[in-house]
Amino acid sequence: MNWRLILTLIIVSGVMAYLGDVLGMRIGKKRITLFGLRPRDTSRLITAITGMVISIAILVTMTVISENVRTALFSMKFIQGQLQSLTRELQESRSESQLMSLTLLDSEKRLREQQEGLISVQEELAMIQPRLEEAQESLSRIQKEKEQLEFEKAALTDSVESLKDESETLRKGLIQIRSGRIAVFAGEILGQSAIEPMSNRDDVEGVFQELRRQAEYVVGARTGLSPDEIVLAVDLEKEMEAIDACAGQANRKFVRILALANAIFGEDIRIDYEVKESFLVYRKGEVLFSQSVDRESARYDPESELHLMLRLVNRKAIQDSIVPDPVTGKVGALDATDFYEAVDILQKSGGRVNVEVSAAEDIYTEGPVRITLSIRPEDGEIQRED
Repeated sequence: MNWRLILTLIIVSGVMAYLGDVLGMRIGKKRITLFGLRPRDTSRLITAITGMVISIAILVTMTVISENVRTALFSMKFIQGQLQSLTRELQESRSESQLMSLTLLDSEKRLREQQEGLISVQEELAMIQPRLEEAQESLSRIQKEKEQLEFEKAALTDSVESLKDESETLRKGLIQIRSGRIAVFAGEILGQSAIEPMSNRDDVEGVFQELRRQAEYVVGARTGLSPDEIVLAVDLEKEMEAIDACAGQANRKFVRILALANAIFGEDIRIDYEVKESFLVYRKGEVLFSQSVDRESARYDPESELHLMLRLVNRKAIQDSIVPDPVTGKVGALDATDFYEAVDILQKSGGRVNVEVSAAEDIYTEGPVRITLSIRPEDGEIQRED
């Protein structure tokens, strides 16, 4: 409460009422008339004017003392207009605020839904993550397997191409074989010779030259060409290595000249040298095999029996370190005449006979195994020996 304003209004009202009363009494005593009125009416008019002056004085006092009263008296309509405008703006603000509140609630709801969806997605992602890692590992493994398969495919492609080339070569070789135009076969021995211990290099080179001449004569005899027309293709570096391996050695060596590949008539013949240790395996006259044969047996077949014995001798010789022919796998051969003479003797013999296979000469590692057949009755009488 504004006590100063209230006290001021009471005092001013009292002073003005007092002054109006004094002025009215004086005018009434003097019997003054205004505007042709009677004194009583004049007194009443003065009293009314005094009340008006009191009101004016109160308003003036309030206006002077209170800024709020001045505002209420002189700016009320402006303030009311501002209040109405502010009220409208407030209402609009409240509406906007409510709308924003609703929008915010809707946004919060959507945000909660999005958060819930995000949580659900995160949970699903957490569940999928191990499978994703497993799938990545499987993909990596499959990628490696794919690369391996591609590498194997490339290798197989190369192998297939190589096999095709080899097949074509074999096909051509087969055609040549069928047409009888093969001069030498791969791995075939074209000549061999022994080299004695401590041979000097010149002697060894002479042996190698002789081996080449042997090879030329062998091929020339097959093809009908002159040995001078036969061309032997050899790696000179390997030939020098083979000569070095034989020259000045304390042990006996043997050298074989081998065909590296099939060659048709007129082609150069690729050759290589095989150098191995040579030592005495069988001495002359040493019995290599002995078997008793019963002529009276129901299953007796002298030719088959003799073939079987020779195969057994061949096997035994290989087991005893004789180096076989790489193409035929045999270590020697028996003359057909000698073979069938022995068969004839076995057919004509009666009872049990003993067949001995002996070394015809000293036989070394390189062979060949030359043999003699001795057919004796078990009573000791010699039927045949050659």
